[in-house]
Amino acid sequence: MKINTAKIQFNEQNTPVAEEFDDVYFSNDDGAAETHYVFIQGNDLINRFKHCDKPLFIIAETGFGTGLNCAIAVEIFNKFRLDNPNHVLKRLQIISVEKYPLSAPDLSIALTKQPSSQAFKSALLSQYPNLIGGAHRLTFGAVSIDLWLGDAIEMFDAMMSSTQDKVDAWFLDGFAPSKNPDMWSQALFERMAALSCNKATLATFTAAGFVRRGLIEAGFTMRKAPGYGRKRDMLVGEYTPKLPPRSVNNHNNIAIIGGGLAGANAALALAKRGCNITLFDKNDIASGASGNPQGGFYPQLHAQVSNPSTIQALSFDYAKRSYQSLLNSRFTFEHDFCGVLQLAFSDNVKERHQKMKTNKPWPDTLIHPVTQQEASTIAAVPLEIGGMFLPQGGWISPPSLVKALLNAASAICKLTIVTNTNINVLEEKNGKVRVNAKNINYEFDHLVMASGSHTDAFSHYAHLPFGKTRGQVESIPTNDDIAQLQTVLCHKGYFAPKMNNRHALGSTYKRDDITTEYQIDDTHINLRTHKKALPNTAFIDSLQNEFTGRAATRMTLPDHQPVVGIVKDENDSGCFSVLSGLGSRGLTTAPLMAEILASELFAEPIPMAQNLYDAVHNTRFAKRAAKRG
Repeated sequence: MKINTAKIQFNEQNTPVAEEFDDVYFSNDDGAAETHYVFIQGNDLINRFKHCDKPLFIIAETGFGTGLNCAIAVEIFNKFRLDNPNHVLKRLQIISVEKYPLSAPDLSIALTKQPSSQAFKSALLSQYPNLIGGAHRLTFGAVSIDLWLGDAIEMFDAMMSSTQDKVDAWFLDGFAPSKNPDMWSQALFERMAALSCNKATLATFTAAGFVRRGLIEAGFTMRKAPGYGRKRDMLVGEYTPKLPPRSVNNHNNIAIIGGGLAGANAALALAKRGCNITLFDKNDIASGASGNPQGGFYPQLHAQVSNPSTIQALSFDYAKRSYQSLLNSRFTFEHDFCGVLQLAFSDNVKERHQKMKTNKPWPDTLIHPVTQQEASTIAAVPLEIGGMFLPQGGWISPPSLVKALLNAASAICKLTIVTNTNINVLEEKNGKVRVNAKNINYEFDHLVMASGSHTDAFSHYAHLPFGKTRGQVESIPTNDDIAQLQTVLCHKGYFAPKMNNRHALGSTYKRDDITTEYQIDDTHINLRTHKKALPNTAFIDSLQNEFTGRAATRMTLPDHQPVVGIVKDENDSGCFSVLSGLGSRGLTTAPLMAEILASELFAEPIPMAQNLYDAVHNTRFAKRAAKRG
């Protein structure tokens, strides 16, 4: 979905004004005080936090703007947690919809004029996503913000089924109804009602009669309240339908099978929700496909926006934020976000790149064209062709990353790691999962299968149409011609800058081959692939292979999408989940898939539009089979 950024200017009071709507983003007098009065007090949030009896409270707002409302909500929630460390309410989720987001440079300027905490400003700017339509989950300690970019009604439709838990409080904060009547519609009010829990509150600065009547018709009980500053009235309300009470899931004790990227990301996502975790691996941590010393980190994008490429783009965006958060928390791993050059090595690729240049389906911050000369400058080695550059990509060492993820998880939860073991028994009884490893019996509330190429060895996952692909990566010693390489080169294979004086060069793809021994024939395939893609390139001819590297088995599915979600059939009660099928894109997709899994498991809002969620969920294969009869 193409996103148009807001055009802003600043008035005499230095308040940002949206040119399209000729309206201010916050009060000329004191934006923070207005937010506190209208939305915090209007929803009685501080008192509601104190009396909340569940671990997650959800706020939704229409109009992210400069992030002022979110900044204030984060500030008051952090203070609440500081004052009440043992309270049952542990986390705050904010869902914010924005059709015309500010560009990153405009947001930076606007934030300097916005009276909010400097810590939030820095955190928001460091996480501000590429402006791609859909959901972007940003994390601020115990607070998550799902920033949905697109039309409010379309975004609420996209999230309605995937938002399992319901909204507790609403900030209805679009531009004034007289300036932006399209947003203040009955369709919007009805979608708000569908997403609201019993006694969900609502506050808005406007007192327009048609807004009050529309919200009443949608099921809200509305009343006028004194407005902020010189404004006489505002509206507050409550949603009071007869709905069944929400069930709170109890998944305190969880098993994860698999110690690679999938399992480690799942461990961290679940640790953030207070789970105790036991992680099992048949061999050792990061011993399978996640054991390659270096991997390229970038999304696979198409010349047109499609579900697969949107999943890739959003996953990449989330993964970059997740990895940066690890680094900021001093959980380090070997990496270099040096960018990725996708080279136009064939006529078909040149044609696809030309379509991307013409159609511009993706923001330039994510991917943009470069000439042969620009590509050579970026790479710091002579290249004969240009292509597309992804400046936020690079390379990561998967084993090092897995270690950092598990260290981060163990810092906030009880994490037990059991390696070099077979799981001998896997059964569900009385709502518990029982396993046996190393002659020890374990019992868990839930089990997450994230064991890559071993996933299909367990009967609960046998219905998933997995395929297996062998991949071999070479480890090439550096030399004077390639030591200065400054970015990852991609064509039909990839070539990474040096790490510990060696370069990763790969990779082969052999379907239905599960052998993992190093094969010299595959070495020759890898070298031929690179020489064919980069003819007349001196540094390729200088490569000296020592016939060292490694091979592993990738788990894939027919539609080339990962698979995630709770697995249910007539024989079980939802005690099992799956996170697998990442193929060669685990660095890109694992963090968001793990967050989706944890959100589903705890009945929280899911950070992905419904159509994309359906495209990665494990139930998709049964639904397709049923449709075919």
